[in-house]
Amino acid sequence: MSKLGRKLTWRISAVVIGVFALSMLVNQFFLPKYYHYEMKQKVTQAMKEVDRWDKLQIESDLGILEAKYDVTIVSERMSNNVDDLNEMLRLDLAQKRIALNRFWITGETLEELKKGAIITKLYDQGKQKSSFLVSMNEKDGLLIMAGVSIAYYDETAKVINEFNLMLMLFGSILVVALTGFLSRKITKPLEELKIVANQISKLEFEKVTVETKDELEDLATSINVMSDDLKKAHHALLRRNKDLKYFMADLTHELKTPLALIKAYSMGIQDGLDDGTYMATIVKQTNHISAIIEELLRFSKMEVDPLRLEKIQVRKLFDELLTNYQETTGMDIRIKSEISPEVSILADKAKLEMVFNNLITNAVKYATTKQIKIEWAERDNKVYFAIKNETTIVSQETLGHIWKPFYVREASRNKNYSGTGLGLAIVQTVMEQHEFKYGAMIDEGWITFYLIFDRLE
Repeated sequence: MSKLGRKLTWRISAVVIGVFALSMLVNQFFLPKYYHYEMKQKVTQAMKEVDRWDKLQIESDLGILEAKYDVTIVSERMSNNVDDLNEMLRLDLAQKRIALNRFWITGETLEELKKGAIITKLYDQGKQKSSFLVSMNEKDGLLIMAGVSIAYYDETAKVINEFNLMLMLFGSILVVALTGFLSRKITKPLEELKIVANQISKLEFEKVTVETKDELEDLATSINVMSDDLKKAHHALLRRNKDLKYFMADLTHELKTPLALIKAYSMGIQDGLDDGTYMATIVKQTNHISAIIEELLRFSKMEVDPLRLEKIQVRKLFDELLTNYQETTGMDIRIKSEISPEVSILADKAKLEMVFNNLITNAVKYATTKQIKIEWAERDNKVYFAIKNETTIVSQETLGHIWKPFYVREASRNKNYSGTGLGLAIVQTVMEQHEFKYGAMIDEGWITFYLIFDRLE
């Protein structure tokens, strides 16, 4: 049996034994007093009701009260001779099968009755091992007495306690057995949960099946959900670590080439081999390194900077940014819009500008023709944006890499596709910070980047 099972068994057994022990103490010390109190109430209530009757009703209807209160009631005319009165009362009680060894009404008691008092007395019957409890009243010259026999409770309590003791022993054995069985049903699922928790701590994301229809099943469900979430988070962390390794390798590659050129041309100047172009090359490569560093700083800062949300007319913002590209690139940019220029979203304006700039720059840089298509639409209270250009990409696998930092589509890093490779990574970061949906897809030689915004009412 498990530690919890033993603890449950002994604690429940202790409670049961304690209840039995308390019951025995109550039977021994408090139940007799309560029993006497109840008997006294019966005879007292009967006598109070007699007090409201007239003499004729008393002489004819005492049997009704006897049946009602389960007591013995007799009446006799008051007499100055105490002996005669006691003898008559004894005979009346004997006729009702009440034989008393010790019963006597004193003169003092009669005097008090004549003054209108209701007197209650207990007569111990000695060897009969009982007592006779009576309540007496005087009404219109009659002495009315209601009584009830009370057995000695000590013997009764002793029998009851002996029975309770045997019941306690039997009950304790039964409780231990049942508690052990029931605690096993409780602790077995807990042991299974413990095993799964240990496996999760070792990064083995297992699940547990518990069908108890109670809080244990709810706990098992929560642990299973936690296991799934931790598994996803663990795999995501492994993937990010792997991406980080590629990131560092790509960054090294990006910096290695310009640094090598700077070193070579600097040595050429030192050796007097400069033909007048060396310094320009060094400046160009230095600017390239500066651009990479600035982009990296911007990228790292973006991930930690909080969003500064504001109401933005998203299409108007995009159109303002697009004007600069139309004037300088000579691209044929076609726009299809199904939304009003005033449609608004809640976003960080500065970061959203970077998203649009990077997507436009990406389309201009990698388009295989001079044509770019832009579409705006609105469905289900969502604003849809898409930018398309013809591409040489045909592999769906490539789409899974284009969001990675320093991925420039060309394994050879052809400088015809120059850039830091952080543009789409910035787009991804900003969209995820806003919890907006985004993606890319290829269809018949065209690549489409799409964004989905939540529209403000």
